[in-house]
Amino acid sequence: MWRDPGTPADSYYQVREECSDVPQSKFRIKAGKTLSARKWNSAFSPEGRLDIGKILGRIHRGGVHPSIRGEVWEFLLGCFDPNSTFDEREQIRQRRRLKYARLKEECHQMFSLIGSGSFVTAPVITEDGQPTQDPLVLNQIRGYS
Repeated sequence: MWRDPGTPADSYYQVREECSDVPQSKFRIKAGKTLSARKWNSAFSPEGRLDIGKILGRIHRGGVHPSIRGEVWEFLLGCFDPNSTFDEREQIRQRRRLKYARLKEECHQMFSLIGSGSFVTAPVITEDGQPTQDPLVLNQIRGYS
């Protein structure tokens, strides 16, 4: 798929039904131009510093292979400094995971269904911020407690 020249990028990902009126992308995958995992890994110094200039052109010309897309976007979105090392990025990841766990626990203290894997399909508070008194919603919430 990624080696097929001229293949529309839209064909690789499923488009949701409610988005069917969106025009087709004009971006075409160019054979050999996609940023591969090998090229991505070769852009790092031994300490883990990224030569971002080395990869931006390739991304612009051919996109990013799906297997490394998440890692690449962490740099493109500014989550990591290209001059950071492997160890610095791992420390940042660990701090973010701890912060996420703390925030999730705080939310769970406010509303016990948060983080439980269950979900409620109706608002649990009214527009003025007060808890809902709707019996259907209350029954749904009690069913998960």
